[in-house]
Amino acid sequence: MLNWLNRKKANPEIVGRWRDAVTAAARAPEPYLRQWVPDTLYGRFNMVSLVATLAMRRLRSIGSEGEQISKGLSERLFSDFDHSLREHGVGDSSIARRIRKMGEEFFGLAKAVDAALEQGGAEKTLAVVLQKNIQPDAEKAGELAAYVIELNETVERLSDDQVRAGPESL
Repeated sequence: MLNWLNRKKANPEIVGRWRDAVTAAARAPEPYLRQWVPDTLYGRFNMVSLVATLAMRRLRSIGSEGEQISKGLSERLFSDFDHSLREHGVGDSSIARRIRKMGEEFFGLAKAVDAALEQGGAEKTLAVVLQKNIQPDAEKAGELAAYVIELNETVERLSDDQVRAGPESL
């Protein structure tokens, strides 16, 4: 009955390193300068969602320890989203509704990106997902897909030790 008291939590320092690496990669200027993603609060949310999806895929590949870190990362990111919304003047009465909507979008996009990357011909499949969810222009969505796949390859090349410790960067 009280098993939730015995759950192991991820090391906050490791989660912090993952959060820093994810947000730094999401802030890279190329997607914004090339207009693949709008340089808005919502566009930045989408980039964080994309990069976090790649990180969480890699974390899951190392088993239960990675799953704990992944859960801690998503909790930390949503705490950051909450803070950002409050900084932008969203009132207390609508924060919960906005965070719930962001959660649905985040995990919906993550599921679609994950499925696209698992399929053969991932770039074309991913471009369709990105066109539907982020970038309506097919050409720009294709360019963003190529960028995301390249970033995914970088994340996949992290050693298991780097994944467990939290990367310096992505």
